[in-house]
Amino acid sequence: MESRYQGQFDENRLDISIEQVNQEQAGITSEATQTTSKVGHGYAHSKIILMGEHAVVYDYPAIALPFPAVQVHVQVEASQHSNSYIDCQYYAGPLEDAPSMLANLKRAISLTLDSFKILSQPIQITIDSTIPQERGMGSSAAVSVAIVRAICDYYCVPISDKQLHLIVNQAEVIAHESTSGLDTLMTSTPNPVIYRKSQTPRPFPLKMDAFLVVADSGQAGQTKLAVNHVRLLKEKKPLLVEELMSAIGKFVQQAHDAIQANDATELGRLMTYNHYYLNQLGISNPILDRIINAAWLGGALGAKLTGGGLGGCVIALATDEASAQVVAQEMKEAGAIQSWYIPLD
Repeated sequence: MESRYQGQFDENRLDISIEQVNQEQAGITSEATQTTSKVGHGYAHSKIILMGEHAVVYDYPAIALPFPAVQVHVQVEASQHSNSYIDCQYYAGPLEDAPSMLANLKRAISLTLDSFKILSQPIQITIDSTIPQERGMGSSAAVSVAIVRAICDYYCVPISDKQLHLIVNQAEVIAHESTSGLDTLMTSTPNPVIYRKSQTPRPFPLKMDAFLVVADSGQAGQTKLAVNHVRLLKEKKPLLVEELMSAIGKFVQQAHDAIQANDATELGRLMTYNHYYLNQLGISNPILDRIINAAWLGGALGAKLTGGGLGGCVIALATDEASAQVVAQEMKEAGAIQSWYIPLD
């Protein structure tokens, strides 16, 4: 994973209008051409938190990775009806009648059309996603990213990374009440980042002789419940929680050093330590622990939960593809409903 991200992401600018950003983009106009291609295509991928969950809430660093093994493809074409239609896993029908669970997508569509002054004719939007929902993999942001890209492709409108992020982040506020912008960034760019609330995300190159395995526990992640649990624990035992958070933050920096040194054994060890401390915070559960134990017994260099916890996904580090296949199979036999793996190069 070579770092190719050249833009600057600034979550403090989410309230800036797209029109203002349009004016900042050299060579990009806010007036959209009305010439359309026959079909517009948009793509996005999922994301994974490698290290630093929950400590990141208290302004410690975390490492986030793009995870291209599961993706979203959106196709936009002329509608065969008198109004716009949307077709996805959960709903197929007129866009205006889409259920509230798709309000963020409707917002992303309207923002894109309004921001570029597109006088839209009825369109058909077809969403094909392999990213499981509510697993901490950025599904909501990824779908919005792919929709915005597909609409711009259909109308032959150039869009910068900054414009894309602003549109999607505004739509994500509807889905999650608030957003750090990290999911938008990670699902739309190919670069790992070190993320910290008080700082701009810092991209870095990732090239390791190892494979990352991700397994879906089959349980929906419960981020809000987990964050609240940690907050209450911090009120009751502030010194303990601060000690755990500080340790996790140090693991993140050490993990970054291990990545730069191409030391997969050390990275795996740190992942395992990170999970132990997350378990001390009370955000794992027996199903996640069983899948993690299976990964260890299957030869993984390290394994941990990823994301908010109390469900969601588990990740493991393997030395090579053959080992990744064994670890993935062991995790499935322990209860994971599906798994994927990618090389970290």
